[in-house]
Order: sequence, then C-alpha cells, then structure tokens
Amino acid sequence: MNFLIEVGVSLMIVASVLYLSYVVIPRSEVVKQFFLKNQNWLSPNHISSWRMWGGTPTILVFLYGVYIGSDLIVYLSIWVYVFLAITDVLDGVVARAYGLSSPQGARLDAGADKWFDLPTLFFLSAIPTPEPIYLIIAIGIAVPDIIGQSIRGRSSPPEAGIVGKTKTTVKFIVIYLMSLTHRYPEIYEILKLEIVIVALLLSALILAWMSMGMKTKWYNEYARKYIKEYLI
Repeated sequence: MNFLIEVGVSLMIVASVLYLSYVVIPRSEVVKQFFLKNQNWLSPNHISSWRMWGGTPTILVFLYGVYIGSDLIVYLSIWVYVFLAITDVLDGVVARAYGLSSPQGARLDAGADKWFDLPTLFFLSAIPTPEPIYLIIAIGIAVPDIIGQSIRGRSSPPEAGIVGKTKTTVKFIVIYLMSLTHRYPEIYEILKLEIVIVALLLSALILAWMSMGMKTKWYNEYARKYIKEYLI
C-alpha cells in the first residue's frame, strides 16, 4: 500500500505539471500574466535553477530518511525530487510560450539536468550498499555528459536534441527505480529490478555517448550532411 501511495502521488505531480505546461499555459492569459509578472522566480532560467540546485540536497534528505527509517521524510523527498525532475518540461514550455527563449537559457536547461541527475546516480550507486556495476556505468555516463555540455552550442544547437532528451528521461526513470532497492524488496524482486536497472543504465550510457558525438564539429559538418543526403 505504501508503494502505491508513493507512486500515485508521484504520478499526480507529473500529470499536474504536464497539464499546466501543455493545457493551461498555452491558453490562459491570467497564467501568462502571472508568469511574466513574477519572472524574478518563475522565469525559465529560475525554473532550471530549481532543478540544478535542488536535486542534490533533496536526494541527501531522502538518504537520511532511509537511514533513520522515516517514511515521512522519504516520501516528501521523493515527491520533491519528482517535481524537480518534471520541471525539465515546464521551463522549456514557459520559455517558448512567453517568448523568453535564449541560447543561454537552453544551455542552462541542459546543464541543470546534469547537476540534477549525475550526483544522484553516484549517491544511489554508493549508498547505503555500494553497487560497483552501477558506479562504473554512472562514470561512463558522466564523462560524455560533461564533455558534451562543455562543447554544447559550438557546432550544434544549444538546446537538447531528441537523443539528449531521451537520455535524460531514461536517467530520471532509472533513478527512481534505484531508489526502490532497499525500500521495497518485494517490488524489487517482482520487477526484476537488478536486471532492469542495469539495462536502463546501459541505455543511458549509449545515449550519452551518442548525444556527445552529435555535438562535435565533425558530426555537424560532415556526418549530419551525409545522413540527410543518403539516409533520410
């Protein structure tokens, strides 16, 4: 029952933010004016910053709640983390809907994802029981993520592409599944999460290297033209 409540509230948070993003924001003039009047904390860059600086403290609170056995702390931290994760949709929607897009904002949005999910991958791979295979794959994901972010916008568009967005989504999903490891052993066994988690991490690893490669000068000056001309 606890698991169903946790997942149910998490899905409600995701659904609420998606509804706000894709139904309310495009249609409501009142909401538009509210966002525009409160740009000091509701601009796309500020929303990205919530994710950038909120992820690590939230996951540390989660791990503390697991350590002391506090369901309340664990649930609240999970729900805050889910909200921060889904703001990856909200900041882009606000930017496009209200004419607040910028190359700097696109870079911040993508960088915020790395600050948000990479530390979490490492924390959940090492605490409370170290999982060497998770750590190894997490390092393999971090390397191209960091390199890709450093060259973002030089030869490629500053905003995340479909490969990068897919990679981020996979990382968010696997992070939640990793959080179940020491809390719901019965769910862990039923869903065979020891296999699913490794499979998703490997998927994120492949996507991370693909995403980095698609930001390189070679890809954008040569490979992209070849793909468009001969394969599409």
